Amino acid sequence: MKIVVTGASGFLGREVCLAALRRGHEVVALGGSRAPVIPGVTQARSFDLCSASALEALVLEEFPQAVVHCAALPTIEACLANPAQAAALNTEVPKKLAQLCFHLGAKLIHVSTDTVFDGVAGNYQPTDQPAPLNLYGETKAAAEVEVLRFGREHAAVLRTSPIIGNSPSGERGLHERLFVAWKTGQKVALFTDELRQPVEVTNLADVTIELCERGNLSGLFHWAGTEALSRHEIGVRVARHFGLDAAELVRAISRAEVPTAAARPRDLSLRLHPLAGKLRTPAQTFDEQLTALRVPRGCEDWYEKVTGRKVVRRLEKGIDF
Repeated sequence: MKIVVTGASGFLGREVCLAALRRGHEVVALGGSRAPVIPGVTQARSFDLCSASALEALVLEEFPQAVVHCAALPTIEACLANPAQAAALNTEVPKKLAQLCFHLGAKLIHVSTDTVFDGVAGNYQPTDQPAPLNLYGETKAAAEVEVLRFGREHAAVLRTSPIIGNSPSGERGLHERLFVAWKTGQKVALFTDELRQPVEVTNLADVTIELCERGNLSGLFHWAGTEALSRHEIGVRVARHFGLDAAELVRAISRAEVPTAAARPRDLSLRLHPLAGKLRTPAQTFDEQLTALRVPRGCEDWYEKVTGRKVVRRLEKGIDF
């Protein structure tokens, strides 16, 4: 199967390309301002997804059996700073891809976010009505409507959660951002009353490719880890997993202490059914996710000094070769 992957220079997009290669597929990897460099990928290019004519020409030329759309303006702050770009990339591009995939009879996997919800109720089902609190959530919720309007039989919208895992730069995964702060001497303040359901990047990538392969699975789905945790508990468990002193590195705070926190969703826990009962790829506990993590690149010296443990760096496929 030929699969076009957008956002292939990003944390998830890169891993989606590697997952597709592991499963024997041909990959066309699209980055933004620069072509992605991914071991095993022979077709990679920089590309302006917001050019509708160029996007149409590329998809018709490649004629893929599936498209995995990972590209987005991915943060609340970035969307506020660039509202026009947010609307174009987060809403109009997936709409155009849905139209093209419908025309080709190709499968579209559109990666969405838990931030389409307001975080009041928690334990959200795929059928629950979105109620975003910010522009990022609004653009992603609008994209879901467009994707399913044009591709209900040929598309899967996959809402997901904060991503944990290892990146080549050592700075993109959830635990890696904590390490970067810790090595500079910061004691990171994390909410005890804001819940998220982290997902490991390789597991999420495998799910996107399995959805490409499963023609009978279309519609709106949720995927994350199996546990909803406070941001504070996530930080504490990451620290303890690596033998670090969580009390020295993580500070507990409540949302009431931060005036701007009221604009953030409080509880974005997700129900994974029915998808969890249909896939071969299993959902993971947080302990299972932790076993995949390594000391981030660039943090080795600090970690060895603090813990006295020697970091043994093994070559990793997809990063070192």
